[in-house]
Amino acid sequence: MSKKQLDLVVPLGQNLSELLVSFQNDFDVKVLPRSVCHRLFYDTFDWLLFNSGAALELHEEQQSRRVYWRSDRNSRPRIQLGLKDVPQLANELPQSDFRRQLQAVVSVRELRPRIRIRVTRRPLVVLDANDQVAVRVSLDEHWYCPAEKRKGTVLEKRIAIKPVKGYKQEFSQVEAYFQSMQRHEGPDNLVELALSKSGKSANEYSSKLNLALEAEMPAEQAMKRILLRLLDIMQQNTAGCIRGRDPEFLHDYRVAIRKTRSALTQVEHVLPEEMTVEYNRFFSGLGKLTNPIRDLDVFQLKLASYQKKLKKSSQGDLEPLREYLAWSRGVAQNRFVATLKSDEYRECLEQWRDFLAKPEPAQPPPKNSVKPVGGLANQLIWNMYQLALEEGNAITGETGAEALHELRKTCKKLRYLMEFFQSLYPADRIQDLIQAMKGLQDNLGEYNDLHVHTGILKKFIKKHSDARAGKACKLIIKRLARKQIETRSGFATRFAAFASTQTRNEFRDLFADSRKSH
Repeated sequence: MSKKQLDLVVPLGQNLSELLVSFQNDFDVKVLPRSVCHRLFYDTFDWLLFNSGAALELHEEQQSRRVYWRSDRNSRPRIQLGLKDVPQLANELPQSDFRRQLQAVVSVRELRPRIRIRVTRRPLVVLDANDQVAVRVSLDEHWYCPAEKRKGTVLEKRIAIKPVKGYKQEFSQVEAYFQSMQRHEGPDNLVELALSKSGKSANEYSSKLNLALEAEMPAEQAMKRILLRLLDIMQQNTAGCIRGRDPEFLHDYRVAIRKTRSALTQVEHVLPEEMTVEYNRFFSGLGKLTNPIRDLDVFQLKLASYQKKLKKSSQGDLEPLREYLAWSRGVAQNRFVATLKSDEYRECLEQWRDFLAKPEPAQPPPKNSVKPVGGLANQLIWNMYQLALEEGNAITGETGAEALHELRKTCKKLRYLMEFFQSLYPADRIQDLIQAMKGLQDNLGEYNDLHVHTGILKKFIKKHSDARAGKACKLIIKRLARKQIETRSGFATRFAAFASTQTRNEFRDLFADSRKSH
């Protein structure tokens, strides 16, 4: 069995030039011209690859470009033959084991270069008695380069020892020489080292609020913290929304908008009325711009599964629909991006941040602004839960779809309130209650998606005269209608769990009874 390449770690304090001189004293060495290559590590915005132990790397050296993939921390990188560029999305790759492994980690998230490493390489060869190459060695310095024009920082020094066929003994001699200097193999953890040097964290982004409110905190101070955190989430996702390739950026952006509007409308008389009205209108307009984009994103993700339910001979008939969806999304995306890039949008958000960042309370203070947030949170959550029960109990088999839609919105408002103020309550108890709502929300969300998707298909049929595509769409509409009936039939079971005596008692104990203590 042939020897594998060895990659030995050199202490950062070791001078590679001195190491080379020492090596030349013991071996017949020919030093080759220095070279520079780059290792570009790709990942998602939220570091899904790194956090799973995987690595996707583009290796650039002179005119050569190769992509390496490591599926976990314990495997060595292996080259993906024929792949010279990293795809922006996993679904751009042909069907393969690599694509399946990549999609299992990143799903629909966009891949972008996150860490750039410059490798300065001093290659050399060990010669035999006949001046033939017996072993290849390179002394490498890995530099972290956060910007093109900055010199960077040395992260690691390594010795790479590569075997040459027929020279096992010479390879073993070189291996023993360096190992006698206490040089041993180490993990390829350059991304981790670069993150440490940059001061960044692979867990730095979260769409969760992660706030630490106190029950006696004035409501206005608490509200400003909540809204400021939501503004941060919006702005962290704005660049991705503008690129428009990764639907998760828009999803997190939209949720931050919806939560902002919910806070402005549900937590009343805490912020000045004029600010509440103005910014509720502003965020409402943004939300309306994003609605068609998100609806089309969700539909496009579902379309493959809808298509598979058709006969194979009819599946190709949906190509006009795909073109229509892409065109419609492009129109909506361009309208949204124009707003995000406008001076008016930038100025509105700057003014909003300035207002939220001011520690001084509003004058004159709104009537709920100085109330302890703990008592106010109890009251708001308990009342919203009561409303959800009232709306749900009124729904029967004969009730129209609009009532389900209203209950869906009420449940979202309830969940948002619980997420705003969850740091005021025991973490396990409030998380259990949020989880108890999931089944009902999933049911209502699926029912709503089926309704929206049916509307998209009907709109396409109305606008296009392609008979084959129209027929295929009508078949899908029939299947969606049956699925809606199935989903509607599951509503009673999901709502019964949400409205059970146990869940009611838990809500009462955590929010209604604890209200008295305030």
